Amino acid sequence: MDNYPSANSKGFDLYPLVYKYEPPREWHERRPDRTYSASIVICREGIAPSAESGRVFLVPGVQWTDLGMAKRAAVQHGTDIIDGLVKGESTAGL
Repeated sequence: MDNYPSANSKGFDLYPLVYKYEPPREWHERRPDRTYSASIVICREGIAPSAESGRVFLVPGVQWTDLGMAKRAAVQHGTDIIDGLVKGESTAGL
């Protein structure tokens, strides 16, 4: 994870997490060279993320072939959570 947030929104810092996605497959299936999944860590602005001060949200059901696209999507998902646009996800208690 980066030492500095990639974005800020409404008093929250956003830290994207991008990691290699390896779907379960049969040996004979073709595998893409690189596929990435993403999550976003949201914490209060100016407070270092930790188990007590931050929360991790998975960006569901999408994989990307480009790191930059995965990071941008994670930040957008975090912004949507903060804005209350993602059903069932909330920053309450942070």
